[in-house]
Formats: sequence, C-alpha cells, structure tokens
Amino acid sequence: MFDGTSCSESSLIVAGVAYTPIRWGDEKGYRIAEPTSRCGDCGTPRGGVHHHGCDLEQCPVCLSQAMMCGCFDELEPEPETEEVSSPTRSS
Repeated sequence: MFDGTSCSESSLIVAGVAYTPIRWGDEKGYRIAEPTSRCGDCGTPRGGVHHHGCDLEQCPVCLSQAMMCGCFDELEPEPETEEVSSPTRSS
C-alpha cells in the first residue's frame, strides 16, 4: 500500500452522485497539524488520494472524517487481497 502514488482514484458516491476525493494535504477545516509527506494511515503521498476507508480521508460533501460522517452509501474499505494457496492432497 505504500508504493503507489494514490491508493485509489475512484470517485466517492454520495446519494448516487460521484464526488472527487479530497487529496492528502488538501483537506479543509479539520486538520490538526500540517500533513506529513505520507498519510499516516494509508501511506498515500502528499497530493495522492487516500485508500477509501482511511482514517484520515475527508468527506467531500460535509468535510468531516469520511469513515464516520454517514454521507456515503457506497464507501467501503477496499479489501486487501491475500494470496491463499489451495491445500494439496497427498495420495
């Protein structure tokens, strides 16, 4: 998750309307301190889009913390894929 420019470029859907995500470092109003070079939760670099569901992602509608604001009808954290190998049978 720490290697890409952005975690996700997909729009955020609120009441069926697509909104452009707020990029790390472009947050408005609720910032406590200056953002670091990478998001401390999802690792996106400054100017990148957060992993949807990131603790620090800001809602583009109400400007609150996206994961807690209640605006989204389709904001689900993207699943982290894990390679699972099939069990092998020995005859």
